[in-house]
Amino acid sequence: MIHKLVKDPGLPVPNPTKSYWQTPGNERLLNIQSLHLHEKRDVVILGSGITGCSVSHWLLKGSDSLTISLMDAREICSGATGRNGGRINAPAIQNYAKYRQIFGHHTAVAIVKFELAHFDALRSVVDEIGPALVHTSEIRQVSAIATAFSQQKVEELRQMLVDFEQALPEYKGVWRIADEEEIVQKYNIKNAKGAVIGKAGAVWPYRMVTGIFEALLEQYQDRYALEANTPALGIYRNSTSEYAYSVVTARGIIQTKHVVHCTEGHTAHLLPMLRGILVPRRGQMTVQNPGSAFPQRGDCSWNFYLDNMDYATQNPSTGELFLGGGDVVGYGPALGNPSDAEEAVSALSHLGGLLPAAFGHETWGTELPGKPRVKASWTGILCNSLDKVPLVGMLPQEALDRPAGSRDSGEWISAGYGGYGMVNAFLCGKAVAMMMLGKDDSYWLPNEYRLTTTRLHSLYHKLGQVVASEERHLKALL
Repeated sequence: MIHKLVKDPGLPVPNPTKSYWQTPGNERLLNIQSLHLHEKRDVVILGSGITGCSVSHWLLKGSDSLTISLMDAREICSGATGRNGGRINAPAIQNYAKYRQIFGHHTAVAIVKFELAHFDALRSVVDEIGPALVHTSEIRQVSAIATAFSQQKVEELRQMLVDFEQALPEYKGVWRIADEEEIVQKYNIKNAKGAVIGKAGAVWPYRMVTGIFEALLEQYQDRYALEANTPALGIYRNSTSEYAYSVVTARGIIQTKHVVHCTEGHTAHLLPMLRGILVPRRGQMTVQNPGSAFPQRGDCSWNFYLDNMDYATQNPSTGELFLGGGDVVGYGPALGNPSDAEEAVSALSHLGGLLPAAFGHETWGTELPGKPRVKASWTGILCNSLDKVPLVGMLPQEALDRPAGSRDSGEWISAGYGGYGMVNAFLCGKAVAMMMLGKDDSYWLPNEYRLTTTRLHSLYHKLGQVVASEERHLKALL
């Protein structure tokens, strides 16, 4: 197992499972490529998910002259963002408890506020593009229902809420505990013992991100290009050149001043010094047809706390349920797995039976003729960091096996969201862009996210300690 955690994650596989979010694909962006690869660019961004989209947006908006090419090994937004749960959900009270235990009160507060800022940040950009994207992306605020199936879990959540409101009194009343009677009668989860009710966001992630890319191409077509199916095969630095980096592809070489790594679970392929520090993890998703009696709850997002956490949203138009999770305790074979070409059979089996079991057969009803419960299923690759928070900023020499650059011409990273990219990636991408532009006003970025030499030394020390013990490395990554 330990070898799997420190091995090269490679490039994204060429034959991934088919994500329902990406059906149909965005016709304008499918296999989009320049007629000839640009020979020189100010910036090359690797990865076309929400992070690469964010870095593009903020760099183009913040500069009148930067030329940018964004490259992806596969189709645009075909990776983690185009395969996720469709939720913009920061489990605030749970994450405050988690990060307070790891980093202390002040950092926990900073991280929670940062995550909670993401729905408004994303909604603002979508609104700016226009009502058509608001409609097609289905971006919306929803009620977040974190459901517990044991009284012990209810009491844990109750104490977390008390601690959370003491730490962040400005959010008092936003989240509350629903008892068993309310969760059964009002929310129809017949087998639950209670829940935390709060707020979250939901979206069709592929449509939102590809819609933003379309808007960027339209506005900045003279200095912005998307290069689908163009994997970066190598990166080399020649510090004597103005365009110090050579990014090698099968279509040619781009010389550039900056390289930005936005490839999440595959980041350590081109950054081998980060293997074991950034570790891929495969997640399972499904789309399910609701039973005959199931109500339309497109205004809800659910977490189900069983052995691990499962999560769901309902499409407000079709009623289809998007359900993910199903991880075995400790993630088992999912951790260290960089391939989304296969399904996780045990997770898929669990997810296929979860909804009737959680809601109860009275709420679920019967299966509808001609509509199988599991309509579609696929996997996607997440990324866990060894110290449990993203790596954001310029890559120092300690992170590289090639000469490091500088703020004028360097390599940058934003990766390691631990499955919570929708409440981290967009503003992490903005922070990287601001740093690159020399406008580092990202005071809102939690300090623990910043990639510093001191942090890297700590990560390498931790990696050296735990790599000899498979169990300790696993616990450090969970």
